[in-house]
Amino acid sequence: MSHDIGEMFYCGERHWHKLGNKLDQPATLEEALAAGGLNWTVATVPIFPAGEPASTIAHRVAVVRDDRLPGQTGRVVGVVHPGFRPLQNREGAELFDSLLGQGEPIYHTGGYLRHGEVVWLLAKIPHEIYLGGDDVLEPYLLFTNSHDGSVAIDIRLTTIRVVCQNTLSMALASGKAGKVFRRPHNGSAALLQAEDKDFFAFATQQCKETEELFKRQAEAKCTKPALEGWCIGLLLAGLRDAEHRARTIGQARRYLVILNRVRNRMLIGIGTERLNERFPRLDGILQIAVAL
Repeated sequence: MSHDIGEMFYCGERHWHKLGNKLDQPATLEEALAAGGLNWTVATVPIFPAGEPASTIAHRVAVVRDDRLPGQTGRVVGVVHPGFRPLQNREGAELFDSLLGQGEPIYHTGGYLRHGEVVWLLAKIPHEIYLGGDDVLEPYLLFTNSHDGSVAIDIRLTTIRVVCQNTLSMALASGKAGKVFRRPHNGSAALLQAEDKDFFAFATQQCKETEELFKRQAEAKCTKPALEGWCIGLLLAGLRDAEHRARTIGQARRYLVILNRVRNRMLIGIGTERLNERFPRLDGILQIAVAL
């Protein structure tokens, strides 16, 4: 399992790869940029074959870090099309901070992957979602940007604490269409700033709606029909078509017959009391399966 961490910071619980600068408390924007190693800029430069500076490759340009000299490891962080307009780390961070930070210490993790191909900042939203009892869900707002074109400019709600390539991939894969702010690298920073404020208002409302949904779920009674329906839905989830679903139900019924035969033979051999001791959930499974 690869973490792909170049530099990063974090506060709170130590993560699995144990890398990064540990802070005692959440960071402000300036602290996040410094602790996450994000105080650098990028530029695009022409690409040409070695030894042929006059033979430029017109359909691609290289994205390079300005803080690293030509020939230095990690200077080139991407090869993109000529229309690609990089969003600088500070420019993107200030746009993100204008949503909810505005200089406040809200950043829990941040940094860049590999040599700087992908950067991220994770800010905690001041709206905890109470699930009932002592259960509390802490939502974050995640900002992601890439200098190699692999990730669009992306802002989204998440409950995943991003600390590596794997957790970032999980967070980026979890958003549904319409609930993520994602824009291409086309240089329209002013438009980005106007649009991301609308998205933040939507995300705040989404947090409130999610909390209401969890409250209704916590208050709902778990009846036998509801449980049976859930089990059937789980069994059939992701099946391709009606024919495949029917085949699966038929197979499940055949398994049920076999399971019943096994149960009856065990009853004869060891009796009901010992059967329940050894397999306390067997009857419950059979009762649910009958609904198929």
